[in-house]
Amino acid sequence: MKIMSFMTSANRLFILTQSRHLRKLLDGAFHVEVLSSPTTTPYCCDLSHGTVQKALDAVLPETDHLDENHQETRQSFITKCSKPSSVTHWNPTVHAELAMIIAMVERKIGRLGYIGVSKLSCIMCSHYIRTFGQITGEKVSTRGSHGKAYTGWVWPRHPDSDRDKALCQAFITAIGGQLRRDFEQASVRRKSDMGSGGPRMDIHPTAGEISQAFKDRQIWAVTGNG
Repeated sequence: MKIMSFMTSANRLFILTQSRHLRKLLDGAFHVEVLSSPTTTPYCCDLSHGTVQKALDAVLPETDHLDENHQETRQSFITKCSKPSSVTHWNPTVHAELAMIIAMVERKIGRLGYIGVSKLSCIMCSHYIRTFGQITGEKVSTRGSHGKAYTGWVWPRHPDSDRDKALCQAFITAIGGQLRRDFEQASVRRKSDMGSGGPRMDIHPTAGEISQAFKDRQIWAVTGNG
């Protein structure tokens, strides 16, 4: 089980032990293993316009969502995703789920089939866990992902360098697919916002235009007592 806050989680466990209905579920051996956080080094995250554009252009050939307006959608998407300057993360953190997986690989803990989480996994952890299962054959699942990415996320280095390289390549492919899907969704939303392509209604019609509209539709306004 992933514990985000020790005090909060310990308090909740204590409350559970006081419940007569849940007492049976807690009978038996209960063990708490404290895992140290893997050592990380600072890194610089470059989300400049040029970097995002290069990443997007690498995955666009695989999408079917390109039309005559795709350049405008592309530029809008790049602008939305990019940051004006690079950011240095001085204290990056290996997220709890991935720290547990690496501890499993290093045989510090037993095999994990399921990692219980009080907070859904981020999108980066979700892709890593899925990739880990594909490459190693060891399936690990969680409750799901909320689809967000967090600054300071860092790669959990696998002790086997060859396996780590394979994981990295598969992970990059998965992230590329995510970027392509995000662009496709942005493209669909943009088309929806633009409407069906028909003539747009004037949001400030004149009195004459309103009168003509009523005549065209044979709508009669009845006033007074009729």
